[in-house]
Amino acid sequence: MAKLTVAILGLDRLSVSIALRLRAYAAKGGKHEFELIGYDSRDDYEKPARKLKALDKVERKPYSAVASADLVIMNLPYEDLRAGYEAIASDLREGVVLLDTAVIKQPSEAWADQLLSAEQHWIGFTAVVNADYLLEPQLGPEYASDDYFQDSAIFLTPSVKSMKEAIDLAVNFSIILGGKPAFLDPAEHDSLSAITESLPQLLSVAAYSAAYRHSAWGDAKRLSNSPFGVQTRYLFTHHPDGLRDEWLANREVLGRAIDDVVDVLRDVRERLAANDESAIEAFLMGASDNYQEWINRRHKGDWDEHASQRVQLDTSIAGSLFGGAISKRLFGGDKDGR
Repeated sequence: MAKLTVAILGLDRLSVSIALRLRAYAAKGGKHEFELIGYDSRDDYEKPARKLKALDKVERKPYSAVASADLVIMNLPYEDLRAGYEAIASDLREGVVLLDTAVIKQPSEAWADQLLSAEQHWIGFTAVVNADYLLEPQLGPEYASDDYFQDSAIFLTPSVKSMKEAIDLAVNFSIILGGKPAFLDPAEHDSLSAITESLPQLLSVAAYSAAYRHSAWGDAKRLSNSPFGVQTRYLFTHHPDGLRDEWLANREVLGRAIDDVVDVLRDVRERLAANDESAIEAFLMGASDNYQEWINRRHKGDWDEHASQRVQLDTSIAGSLFGGAISKRLFGGDKDGR
């Protein structure tokens, strides 16, 4: 049995769910043990995470959290991400594997290439949540659960410099979390996240901006129920600096996604102006049917995956969290950490 020290930077629902899953894995007799060290500068996340006791320790400084870590989960808010890399780079040990959860990967890959050594291994890490939680927008650690990633995809975006052993570790870590690991190129990942992450953010802000600029906003703002709150929640859950930086870093593909939405809205507006009931009905029924097909497949995990995305698991690797050179560097033993 091997013991891995995991530093988790940023203690939101995703991060604490990782910690809870590792705790559950060890409690059920898993092959490996984990020492879990956390950090978050936000009191509304750090304090609840402490109360949950999912972590062995919560540090006050990011560099203190990573100093002894074999694996680092980089899950800081986007506006703090570059500074976070700069704060921890000199304190990371050789052989460390850093999993970056940022919505877009190419900027993080560039920062890692600039700031990390050849013996510190960056891999992009995007965990898709369990479909049972798909319609739950809460981000706080108090909503964390040990099955948050169960049977869902975890997309890994290795750097071209990533060692095979580091990738093996990321694959097997994903399996321990209950996920199904798959690979994406960082650029391809960012083009897809523009549609599923950045565009909803932008539409959220745009909806609020359109509402408060409306001449009737003075009265309408009192008539605000769940639909408006859910639609505009990104202004509550995300800092404007983080949204700005994400959108600008991914501006080309996000711009194309905006064009697609504008085309749809313009078409709907024309059909409404023409009082074209059949066209509006066809629009809604087409979207509804497609949505039902998507959400059913999302719950079943039934996808036609690209062959390049599927991970073919070697049983000797899948049976152990550690492989090759990284195992020997960290533990001085064989690939099972003995």
